[in-house]
Amino acid sequence: MKRALFFLLALSALLMACGPRAGVPYPQISGHRGANFIAPENTLASADSCIRLGIDVMETDVVLSKDSVFYILHDSLLNRTTNGTGPIREWLSKDLDTLDAGSWFGPAWKGQKLPRFADLLEKARPTHLGITVDYRTGDFQALVDLIDSYGMLERTYFTFSSDEDTRRFRAMFPNIHTLQAYVRNPRELDKVLDEIHPDIAVLWIDQIDRQVVKRCHERGVKVLALILGLDDKTKANRKAIRLGVDVIATDKPELLVRSGK
Repeated sequence: MKRALFFLLALSALLMACGPRAGVPYPQISGHRGANFIAPENTLASADSCIRLGIDVMETDVVLSKDSVFYILHDSLLNRTTNGTGPIREWLSKDLDTLDAGSWFGPAWKGQKLPRFADLLEKARPTHLGITVDYRTGDFQALVDLIDSYGMLERTYFTFSSDEDTRRFRAMFPNIHTLQAYVRNPRELDKVLDEIHPDIAVLWIDQIDRQVVKRCHERGVKVLALILGLDDKTKANRKAIRLGVDVIATDKPELLVRSGK
């Protein structure tokens, strides 16, 4: 009996060592453009899937129409994911509102509209869902004012492909505590933290180790692991969980949620 008990305890310890570290919270899950393998990307249907599955955050891309209305669309052109053509900046909102953003994904999604960003804020507001804004175009103040008008400022994260835009946003809004900043080289981590003062450091999973996570956490900065792509990311996801990152950004958030959240 004692030997059997010892064996079970040893096996349990081994399994724990192979899985997430003891005491390390399961990270938040951020769906890249939503749950875009379940529903068409950057649509309200994709947001609905995130909400239904318990995904924490929907990452989306925010662009501006010709008449200064914010929409969610990854590309600068309408061609790939709608039945429109050309740059979205050349279209008026009244015309953009007539476009089909679902048929390209499958016939069941015919009639899915190209959403205004305000529509996504309205949908997310009464739910648990947070939103990451991947900024493309538009006035910073107008964007923040729109988010604030829906009471979503504390649940909206901001990310910019340009370091210059990230710095400018931080200078304009020092009291917003959801700013993300890309760390393109781990050797520049301290420089990014010192110059931009982000709330979340964004790195590809291959660039993250225990030291990176420790240095960020010691300075009160969260770590977001980018684990994007269509191939099997099981190993990378396990690594991120084991290292104690705070957020995992993934193209298949439903798999991570189902696997252990």
